[in-house]
Amino acid sequence: MVLLQTIAHAKINIGLMIPYKREDGLHEIRSVFVPIDFGDPMEIQIKSLPKGSVSRFVFHSTNHLQGYRHSLFEAVSERGDLSQNILTKTFHKLKPYFQEALEIKVQIQKHLPPEGGIGGGSSNAGVLLQHLFPYTNLSRGEQIQFAKSIGADVPFFLQSSACFVTGIGEVMEPIRLAKGFGILAIPPFGLSTGSMYASLQKSLQKPYGSEVWKSLTEDLIRSLHVGDWVYLQNRLENEFEKIAFQTQPLLKELKLGFFESGAIFASLSGSGSCLYGIYPTEGKRNEALPNVSLRFPKMEFRTFSF
Repeated sequence: MVLLQTIAHAKINIGLMIPYKREDGLHEIRSVFVPIDFGDPMEIQIKSLPKGSVSRFVFHSTNHLQGYRHSLFEAVSERGDLSQNILTKTFHKLKPYFQEALEIKVQIQKHLPPEGGIGGGSSNAGVLLQHLFPYTNLSRGEQIQFAKSIGADVPFFLQSSACFVTGIGEVMEPIRLAKGFGILAIPPFGLSTGSMYASLQKSLQKPYGSEVWKSLTEDLIRSLHVGDWVYLQNRLENEFEKIAFQTQPLLKELKLGFFESGAIFASLSGSGSCLYGIYPTEGKRNEALPNVSLRFPKMEFRTFSF
């Protein structure tokens, strides 16, 4: 038996552009994905079963989410319809590839919010796959394709480094990043990924940001290496912000609030609704936390680093 204690980390996006809609109906992206030290603690137990047995999956969870998100997770937990849980779906889809019968038990403490743009269920699925792929004979390329079939962001969570991400999220180029200190805001409302992408339809053909994202230039790479966030702020933008700020004006106020509290970079993550600020030092970040918490009392705030 194997017993693993791990954390399914959230990710933030440094810049996000959607240059076009693909023929398969999905959207091409350009972004830098960064794993952060905030996530869902997970315990994974893997036990071999006697020959002739059928692999099985057991799931237990503790729900730490707030507001409406608490109900969203309950609906797909073992207290709701577990067949709709992304981990259950991942297990059943991978089961035919196991080289032996396995009993998989997962316990999760759920902190990552759905409809937040920071990975959530994709991170959970990626971590589970990391530990189950060794029980299959899938090649690395096949593993990436399998993860992609679970969700566009899942391939990123098969590894732990920051990456320049293209395709629908499955084409990754590792990038070395300077250490960073940030505050993540979790609003009391979500933004549907599908709706956000649909809202971009009229802007998909615009060349907005295209020159920046054709390749990561030497200046951008250097700035990421050394943490020149002021330079990056004016060059790497999240295209979803213009939609999110119209839909939820509070998010625009929140971004301004981060800058007024001393942030040197602030952005929506993914398609939202989570938004983050990066500060020049850990001390400046810690000083800013009570200020933004007081100014936006309905928000949940989490400090993070990477």
